Amino acid sequence: MTVAVIIVAAGRGSRAGGGTPKQWRDLAGVPVLARTVSAFRGIGRITVVLHPDDMVRGVALFGGTVTLLAGGQVLLEEHTP
Repeated sequence: MTVAVIIVAAGRGSRAGGGTPKQWRDLAGVPVLARTVSAFRGIGRITVVLHPDDMVRGVALFGGTVTLLAGGQVLLEEHTP
């Protein structure tokens, strides 16, 4: 069985204040998102969904070790059978 993890981190964290989204804030010198990803290392494929403005930052932090996707609004079309 293959296990996949999707970490959704595309929010801006505006309610938390501080100007920097929560996922990029340091916790004991390590970004929160890096700590989250490290908790899932070794159990399968990891995909991180980031705000489009954070993609470069994500590549710098993770390189090619995780799959990065840009988040955004998804419009669902109504389908009739």
